[in-house]
Amino acid sequence: MRRTITVLCVLLAAICLPASVRAEQGVTDKEIVIGMSTVLTGPASFLGTNFRLGAEAHIRKVNDAGGVHGRKLRLVVYDDGYEPQNTAANVEKLLKSDKVFCLLGNVGTPTTVAIKDTLEKEKVPLFFPFTGAEVLRSPVSRYLFHYRASYNQETEAFIQGMVDELGLKRIAVFYQDDAYGQAVLAGTLQALKTRSLKPVALGTYTRNLEDIQEALDAIMKERPDAVVMAGTYSAVAKFIIAWKRQSIIEGKNDRDPVFMNVSFVGPESLSDLLGKYGDNVVVTQVVPSYYTYFGGVNYPAVSEYLLAVNKYSSAAKPTFGSLEGYLATKVLVEVLKGAGTELTRESALAAAERIKNLDISAGNSISFSPENHQGSQTVYPTVLKNGRYYLIKDWKAVKQ
Repeated sequence: MRRTITVLCVLLAAICLPASVRAEQGVTDKEIVIGMSTVLTGPASFLGTNFRLGAEAHIRKVNDAGGVHGRKLRLVVYDDGYEPQNTAANVEKLLKSDKVFCLLGNVGTPTTVAIKDTLEKEKVPLFFPFTGAEVLRSPVSRYLFHYRASYNQETEAFIQGMVDELGLKRIAVFYQDDAYGQAVLAGTLQALKTRSLKPVALGTYTRNLEDIQEALDAIMKERPDAVVMAGTYSAVAKFIIAWKRQSIIEGKNDRDPVFMNVSFVGPESLSDLLGKYGDNVVVTQVVPSYYTYFGGVNYPAVSEYLLAVNKYSSAAKPTFGSLEGYLATKVLVEVLKGAGTELTRESALAAAERIKNLDISAGNSISFSPENHQGSQTVYPTVLKNGRYYLIKDWKAVKQ
């Protein structure tokens, strides 16, 4: 009887303990478990593979230095093939079976939209998904934080360059027919509307396929000055190459538009696929350049990233995607540090919202608040020339 009473007392004491000192899912004295569902196979695999590489490089660097408040970080990753239903299943497994503390870096708008309700229901934070969609930023979700600038900011930067600085007004849009493409389209429409303009043509294709011919015909017929593109590298490259080859046949290649892509495209894979057809293609980036000798700036965080990638993944080449993964994870570590030794999801959320003007030595400032869950507001427009992306300092260089 005495033993039974003792056990009951212990159980009652545990129940009555304040949340701040109870064990949180995914947190032990020795580790913090973080989950990631991302695209590791299929036409968009370059994106998830590289974000993961950058995230893991920073995690290993932090763990080698002793972790966060003595806890090592462990990342559990599943492939979703860039399909929303797979993301939903993966997140269910991560939460129920792997018992992760939080989620990091899911790739894509439709895949993130697919788990947004789950985040709210389970009260689990997703930090820094690889998407710039406004629908995931407004209204603010308590459990969803963003590292990167939005697609609205990326398209505004491009339209400003094309229309305001170069005087080009005939703008078309080629986009993936899903939440990602719709998000970039909406940003483009907004940027054009403020200038009393509308797209001269629209064209779509299906996610994970490369059915671009109908869109190509519709847009090419209008001969726009510029084409905003919301796709992954394979479909975008197919579109641009087909356009430029057809222009050469017709003798109209001097009238080719400026092709602009948002950061999600996978810049390095796009460059590889385009080859000689890549010159003057624009990509708006949300992280700085990692090669300073092509117009970038020597930011300490970028140098740190290059050293970490070389140390922990020596066979891997630097990419904008893995740099984003590295910098985003760097901010997550600051959140976990700020949450204190008695780590809970609520303390992490509160710590994130307290971050103001955080300098991670990457040329931008990171701030969050209860009304703002997007940390960085910075866009870095680049132009592809001879297989390298140069920072655009003068938009006239795009047409040279």
